[in-house]
Amino acid sequence: MTDLLIRDAIVVTVNRDHQILTNGTIRVEDGVIRSVEPTEAADRNASADYVIDAEGKVVLPGLVDAHRHTDFTLVQGLFSELGGEELLKEALSLYQTAETRLGESFFEAAWDLACLRQLTHGVTTVNAMDFTPALGAEAIGDAGLRAVIGPELADFLNSDPPEAQLAAARDFIETYHGAYDGRVWASIAPGGEAGCSRRLWEGVAELRAEYPDLRLHTHLYDSPAADTMAAGSGASDPLALLDQLDLLDDRTLLTHFLHADRSDAQRVADAGAHVLHCPTVYSYFQAGKRAWFPLPALQEFGVNIAIGLDDPFWFDSWDLLQEARHARLLSNYEYGAQQWSSYDLLRMLTIDAARALGMDDQLGSLEPDKRADLLIVDVDTARHRPFSNLPSLLTNTVTAGDIETVVVDGEVLMEEHEVLSMDVDRVQDDATRERDRLQTETGWETSLTGSSPPESSLLRRVAGRPLLRAAKQYGRGVVSEHLG
Repeated sequence: MTDLLIRDAIVVTVNRDHQILTNGTIRVEDGVIRSVEPTEAADRNASADYVIDAEGKVVLPGLVDAHRHTDFTLVQGLFSELGGEELLKEALSLYQTAETRLGESFFEAAWDLACLRQLTHGVTTVNAMDFTPALGAEAIGDAGLRAVIGPELADFLNSDPPEAQLAAARDFIETYHGAYDGRVWASIAPGGEAGCSRRLWEGVAELRAEYPDLRLHTHLYDSPAADTMAAGSGASDPLALLDQLDLLDDRTLLTHFLHADRSDAQRVADAGAHVLHCPTVYSYFQAGKRAWFPLPALQEFGVNIAIGLDDPFWFDSWDLLQEARHARLLSNYEYGAQQWSSYDLLRMLTIDAARALGMDDQLGSLEPDKRADLLIVDVDTARHRPFSNLPSLLTNTVTAGDIETVVVDGEVLMEEHEVLSMDVDRVQDDATRERDRLQTETGWETSLTGSSPPESSLLRRVAGRPLLRAAKQYGRGVVSEHLG
């Protein structure tokens, strides 16, 4: 008996043949895709436990957010008007406050809200690096989603010594890798050359040798001072550091890679490592006046690239489709038109991201024997009809708000915009309560017009800014929300 049957859909398979069915039917049994075929007349009368008529709609593989930090979901909007350096200072300070004064309930609410946001934005799999990984694994598992989660290891940012962080990571791996019917995987996630001592890197190498099948997920070349930081760990540059410790191979995920050059791209290609690109965060805060993601070199050498949204508090977005659009716009602006095709972008959000995570035999395309992670997108509207060049429509025009149905492992988690796998009211109530506690405990002032840090914040002590004065002026219970 077919558990789920989706019929009369435009099916974007993202298979090796780049096949798009103009009218297709998908059959799912026990969470696995059994067939993807052109719709026959008999399909319209076929029986199944769950039947979805998708006429005029598009079915895609579930989207994969290739790089995400989630702990701080509840501070969305607080830092949006700050500069990048200011944000980092405030974020580190606020995180310590939240950890000591707000407690576990704050981070539980953050993870639940993150799962709700991911689900409603069509992100069926997330690759996360966080300081509260166990809470994340449980939230992801309970929501019915899929994730690779690594405890963020960073002794320059976390007061726990390397040995304690590594022991906690080992416990997490033993407890959660393969949990929730295989929907939650663990990774090894050192913060990067800026956050880790040589001592911690050596411990990471030992942990990687102990769990050779796990992905190594780290930041690399996200600062123009990357080589200097690597020198502090006894290496000429960040890639040399990884190579010294036998950490650079086809199980390695390198996030940002913004300040790398052509020779670095060649070394990554030779190792078979993957690059995770997060374009919006760096364009929002301008990472450097002369440096940008070395796309032409990465393409020349055939490096696999996937797209991630990074921190939710950087620029307040959860829309992975729009992130792909931004990736194209920025690369075209920097290097000239046609850096990526529309189909390239779809692959980066699906099969290429699954490949980076070592899941491309299970996810990332709609093919028989793969897990049934998929989306139904409503394009049969005045916003989209008529259209041709469907990949262009999906990456230039469609937004996450057009995603109406989400399926993971054959389970319908959201149908026609109604979330079925989570208690939406509870999640939002918990988030509101914890957000109010954050404001009370930390002194941050928030309103519809913006936010203002407390008098004790680093920004207040280091430098006054017109922006902050304006935020304070309009930050309390304004009836007429005017920012002029």
